[in-house]
Amino acid sequence: MAGRLVQLPGGRAVGVTGFGDALAQRAVVVCHPMPGGSGFDPDPTVSTHWGARLVGLDRAGYGASDAWRDGERPSFATHADDIAVYLSEIESSTSRIAGWEIGPFGAVGWGLGGYAALALAARHPHLIDRVALIDVPSPDRLSDTDDPTPPFGVADLGISPAEHAFESTAVGRRLRRMLDAAATQGATGVLADREAAADPDWRDRLREIRADVLLVYGDQHPTVSSHLDGRRLRRQIPGARIARVERGTGLSISTHWPSILNHVAPHHGGVSERLRA
Repeated sequence: MAGRLVQLPGGRAVGVTGFGDALAQRAVVVCHPMPGGSGFDPDPTVSTHWGARLVGLDRAGYGASDAWRDGERPSFATHADDIAVYLSEIESSTSRIAGWEIGPFGAVGWGLGGYAALALAARHPHLIDRVALIDVPSPDRLSDTDDPTPPFGVADLGISPAEHAFESTAVGRRLRRMLDAAATQGATGVLADREAAADPDWRDRLREIRADVLLVYGDQHPTVSSHLDGRRLRRQIPGARIARVERGTGLSISTHWPSILNHVAPHHGGVSERLRA
């Protein structure tokens, strides 16, 4: 896993992490949750061998990314445009250096990262053809939850700390590193996410999405559900489908990572039987 700082047009510095197969012709952007960051790989063993290049960008206020400047309005639409600039650079450099095309891309959005993935698909349909949204809350239900505060814990992601003796597992350690990095700037990223989520700019064009969108929800997630959040989002996204993870909690992105990748970077087509529609 390689992380670096990228300067985007306009001067904004963004932390970028790449993992998976750096030479693959299929690429997927992974949009992190609130709180979170680009450095989390749901399952490195799967990611390394899947045959997809995976990339994540820290949102403003998280990790190494600049916070929103004074006078700037936190916006998922603006963040999506930043992602689009970076993906277009990947397309251009790959074509120039390797001589083959890498786009269009897949997108994965976990939690509030789903808003970034949706904004990206709506605003840049030429770049994104497949989207998987994991435990994404409906925006009209966000007021039902409190904002997480540093130091962040796995419970802020809907995960029980006792689950599978969690802190001692490999995924637990990876999440711990992600959450520690997410708190580098205190609560700056969380406060910006909350303000950006309340802005309608990322929702106004959802009906224009033409990508194949899959909404994935764990049946036992403590704060979101396919019945409430999934159905409300599905009504706004043309052709979107819902998949329920039986007995799934906040760990579904890791336990069902192969099925998620099978949607955004398909090898065999379809959705694994482990995801029950």
